[in-house]
Amino acid sequence: MKAFLITTIAILAACSLSAQDYYDYDEVDALESSLENSFLKIGVGYWLPNGELSQFIDNSPLFELAYVVPDLKRNRSFELGIQLAVPQQIEFFLITDGIEQFEIEATSIINGYIKFNKYIYQKSNDKLGLGIALGIASIFVDPLETAGTQALNYDSINSVLIAPGLSWDHTFNDSSMVQFSMDVQYTPFKMERAVTRDLNSFSIVPKIAYRF
Repeated sequence: MKAFLITTIAILAACSLSAQDYYDYDEVDALESSLENSFLKIGVGYWLPNGELSQFIDNSPLFELAYVVPDLKRNRSFELGIQLAVPQQIEFFLITDGIEQFEIEATSIINGYIKFNKYIYQKSNDKLGLGIALGIASIFVDPLETAGTQALNYDSINSVLIAPGLSWDHTFNDSSMVQFSMDVQYTPFKMERAVTRDLNSFSIVPKIAYRF
């Protein structure tokens, strides 16, 4: 009886290890497949700020470069990207040293993010996806006058970036792809020593991207 129990336990343990090995190999194969199918995409869009930030910066063109790792098994993808916007100033930011006020302008806006996409509809060469991006948004600033350099002792205004979005992908027969998407970016910017300190914004970003 004792020998029978030992044999049974040994068989169950071996089966468990075998199943674990199969699972691990399956996951490794899926990872290798995802990396083999990964790609770069280049996109352009339009950045439409709303809220307090829109009082100072107007709608601006936006450029995007992203590295995408698809998970075909689970109908999803992971994305690592960077965005550059060229801001159009409406009114200059104002900061103070306690005595004087100085005008500050935005020179560029750079966003870095990690994004998770889940495809909710797929037919033939078309996919509809929902995504959520998390990252950091930075507005790079400069004083208009040399006198404001000491009051402005930082180069950028930084904020967390949260951006849900919707995308539609169409893949061509040569495996190239075009993507149309719409994101909503939440960026609660705060500017130190500014007359208007809070620059919260919900920005709408329509984009088109292409994979070669």
